[in-house]
Amino acid sequence: MTNSVALSSLLAPFVSQFNPRSILTAGDTAAMCLQISNDTKLQHLKTPFSQDQLQKTQPVDLAVISHLTESMDKAAAEQWLGMVKNRLAPHVILISHPAIADDKGWQLTDYLAMGFRHLAGTEDGLQVFTYAIENYQPKRDWLNSRYWANPEMYDKYRW
Repeated sequence: MTNSVALSSLLAPFVSQFNPRSILTAGDTAAMCLQISNDTKLQHLKTPFSQDQLQKTQPVDLAVISHLTESMDKAAAEQWLGMVKNRLAPHVILISHPAIADDKGWQLTDYLAMGFRHLAGTEDGLQVFTYAIENYQPKRDWLNSRYWANPEMYDKYRW
């Protein structure tokens, strides 16, 4: 297994940043390294990962997932991870071992394409990726009423 103390200290600032009231852990490493307070509701999904698990799972504030990319084929893992991101949790921490995930076809660009950011790596080869919905799509300057519809002018001019 991994050094859960080092991984816990690596994850602690990110977890405390969002102050989650409910957490979903999936995978043994995620469950071992996460230290939570008593007022936090915790759900745990065991391996093997399946889509049926997610149908029964309640939405949470934070999901911590470990070894998903190493245990499933790439297409199924992308679908599983997409469902977590889109339906269950606005914040996700993914713990992966890239050397093993590479055998399933995962590359760094695959994580980035799904909206994850590389947070850090550990001495034993694990990599930590984070996803936060508020950082996924930054606000654009041009996306406002000044550049688009102008409702106060609708009845004044003929287009």
